[in-house]
Amino acid sequence: MGPVPCFGLCLLGCLLFNPTVEGARNASLALPRSPCPPGALRYKNLCYEFLDDSVGWQEAELECEYWRKDGHLASILSATEERRISSYIKRVSSTCCVWLGLQATRTPIANPTRLTWEWSDKSPYKSGSILWDGRAPSTAISNSECVALINVHSPSSTSRWAQYSCNSLFPYICKYRASV
Repeated sequence: MGPVPCFGLCLLGCLLFNPTVEGARNASLALPRSPCPPGALRYKNLCYEFLDDSVGWQEAELECEYWRKDGHLASILSATEERRISSYIKRVSSTCCVWLGLQATRTPIANPTRLTWEWSDKSPYKSGSILWDGRAPSTAISNSECVALINVHSPSSTSRWAQYSCNSLFPYICKYRASV
């Protein structure tokens, strides 16, 4: 065999056995340079990744920040985004509740009897805003200062989110920019 056919076979072998093209041969694995990791949802230029570890809100937020650059618990800024995330969660889990990035803070100087809500990724949230299920989070002082997406598997339910103690243990969903 001459040098050209030998080189061609060698090159073909490198392509077939190179791990960077593994996804191209096996559809169950990520494609090379995939913008989101395998199993994550891509919506617009963002990745949403469900993590099935049941932890408190603060630990969930820290995990999202640790594992993904610019990662935070998911902020949901539109009804369309909420529907996409709910469908994704239905596909990957049977859980009832999932931590989102909406958390209340107490502002004792400005108004000691009210909670102020904000997204962990600093996305805009206007006080009193109506969320995707037509309700607004309570601003009354309570221990239920974190928000979870609920009733994902109950399409007839109008309640789509609920306030819980931030110490409650739920799986969570992280949101971060897709790689380019």
